[in-house]
Amino acid sequence: MEPLARLLPELIRLSNGQPEVLSAACCAAWALSVGDATLRASRAVALTDRTLTVAVQDARWKRQLEVLAPQILFRLNGLLRQPLVTRVHIIVDRKFVAAENRRPAPAALPPVTLPTELVESASVIRDEALRAQFLRLAAACFARDRLAEGS
Repeated sequence: MEPLARLLPELIRLSNGQPEVLSAACCAAWALSVGDATLRASRAVALTDRTLTVAVQDARWKRQLEVLAPQILFRLNGLLRQPLVTRVHIIVDRKFVAAENRRPAPAALPPVTLPTELVESASVIRDEALRAQFLRLAAACFARDRLAEGS
């Protein structure tokens, strides 16, 4: 997940303020900003008007996160490298949290060889880590497409 944390600010910059992208980035930042136990008991739902709605499994977790919200908010905005979230609104929604916890992990994709021209084109990306991440994402897209085609 660490590479994702490094890419979130760039993703936000490239989104041109698209609400869906900002919301997804903030939800991902929530998952990276809290510990494992908190992540099992809570899930970020959406960002609306700079307020991140977070669902928790019960009232006890709601009270605990209301106390911890300022600290988590600081870490979250630090990951995003800008104050996108000014408030955390915590709701109790056991079904939502349980459903999110049951979601299967993405299936492993088979390795693929990228087209030479794609690899050569990626050389214009000066940041080595960003270029490597781009190539990994491209490989994942090619692998997913091949799976969909049944190859």
